[in-house]
Amino acid sequence: MNVIIIAIDHYLQLLEADEDSEALRASKTRLREILEERFGPGQITAIFEESSLTKKSIADQLARRRDPRVPWQNICMTVEERRAAGIYEALNNRPGRRDDNMEYTIQARIPEDEVREDYFADHILAAEKTQGDVLVLVGDMHVEPVANRPRAKGHTIEILSELVPIRRWEDRGAIERQLEVEGQSS
Repeated sequence: MNVIIIAIDHYLQLLEADEDSEALRASKTRLREILEERFGPGQITAIFEESSLTKKSIADQLARRRDPRVPWQNICMTVEERRAAGIYEALNNRPGRRDDNMEYTIQARIPEDEVREDYFADHILAAEKTQGDVLVLVGDMHVEPVANRPRAKGHTIEILSELVPIRRWEDRGAIERQLEVEGQSS
């Protein structure tokens, strides 16, 4: 199976809205172009997307318009699934900080993200007998961890990250480990 993972910021993947800025509209147009390029005849056989549970996404809209329709699945965990997995509170209280320009919140990766990424990967791997490409859209911080599971099973991975030019997350665990190493070498 060939897995194509598109790194996204979640507001980018939603259908266009009147209140979208010009820059956001341009990014959404680029996402549409990327998806249309991948929707060649018979190329994409399934789409898995971490998306809003209440709003429609561009990928879902395009998948529904194909003839034949491309199977699309939202792999975002519901509130009930997060509670059942014991990660609901931690995800709602995720640490974060403002970036240097005070424009965006930089979120920290937490151990509970791994539970969600396993959930995403389980859904993707359920399609491993599929002929053709599988398209995956997930938040930027999840791309590599989600890619690792299918890669470990011998599937090819292609990552497209042009839509997320600014990293809005940090791996605090990696930062803390690096500080420990630096402290030990002093």
